[in-house]
Amino acid sequence: MALLGPTAVVLATVAAGCGSPAAKPYLSSKILTVDDETQTVHLDLVAAETDGSNGFNFDGYGHGELRVSVPKGWTVDVTCTNASTAFTHSCAVVAGELGRIVSPTGGAVAFHGATIADAVSGCGYGTTETFSFVASAVGIYRIACLVVGHEADGMWDWFVVTGGGSPSVRTSTHALSPRG
Repeated sequence: MALLGPTAVVLATVAAGCGSPAAKPYLSSKILTVDDETQTVHLDLVAAETDGSNGFNFDGYGHGELRVSVPKGWTVDVTCTNASTAFTHSCAVVAGELGRIVSPTGGAVAFHGATIADAVSGCGYGTTETFSFVASAVGIYRIACLVVGHEADGMWDWFVVTGGGSPSVRTSTHALSPRG
């Protein structure tokens, strides 16, 4: 058995760290919490939580891989945290018709109050902002980053307001349909 010198040990240690798997997206239970009594949901969005989609993701999901469903009339409290050390990011719920091409500047905010204060400039690195709105109209919308170019780079997911039922989250590593 040959003994390794200090240089070989360092090289072996560095090589063992190369190619480590990427961080996994958040589980649904960390994304949405529900208070049935007050008909309020808390949506926790962490921008650039993982390196998926080059960091253009919410809780590790982008390009429609996350679908949040909330019944009409429920209050949605959102915490938007920017975990990136390279980019500002924002959180907003925007118009999201099926078949609409995602634009570099994002869509129009869907509900009064459904965005951070300055969604175009975004949250600074490592900062958190909150906002709250009522899901007042049944329909299909998007959760999006409105910093120019970020939604077009895949930083969007589905937000669906239903006519009834219970709030839910569905996640996948493949794009989800907003309806099912």
